[in-house]
Formats: sequence, structure tokens, C-alpha cells
Amino acid sequence: MAERTRVIEVVPYDPAWKEQFQQIKNMIEGFIGDLILGIEHVGSTSVEGLPAKPIIDLDVVMEDYSVLPAIVERLAKEGFKH
Repeated sequence: MAERTRVIEVVPYDPAWKEQFQQIKNMIEGFIGDLILGIEHVGSTSVEGLPAKPIIDLDVVMEDYSVLPAIVERLAKEGFKH
């Protein structure tokens, strides 16, 4: 079997990543904002000036795992997969 080559694209820093994160954050807060402590921009796109894969990574911060089932349920209703 031939081995498949996976192409990973790294691009120069894009200042639009900050705005893209903010849009995603606002959307997610609308779904689960009352269940969480915050949403943080993480990964290489969060570092100003750093070339990165053009994928916005984020962490959702919750007080404890007791809210996770409700978070998963609400996000599933919006098309997210856990």
C-alpha cells in the first residue's frame, strides 16, 4: 500500500485571525456562555507575528466537568461534534 503524503500548510501571520477568533468566540458564547468561565485563543494563530497553520484553535474554560454534558448537548444542537 502506498503511503499518503499529508500536506500541512503554514502561512505568514494574518492579523485577521484575531477577528476570526472573536467571531467564533461570540458565537460559542451565545450557545454556552452561561455554563463557562471563558474562551481563550490558543495555538500558533494566537501568537502575533508567528507563521501558522490557518486554523483557529480555542479552549473553552469551565469550572468543573459537571457542566460538560450540558455543553456537549447544546453544541450538538448547533452541529458541533464531541
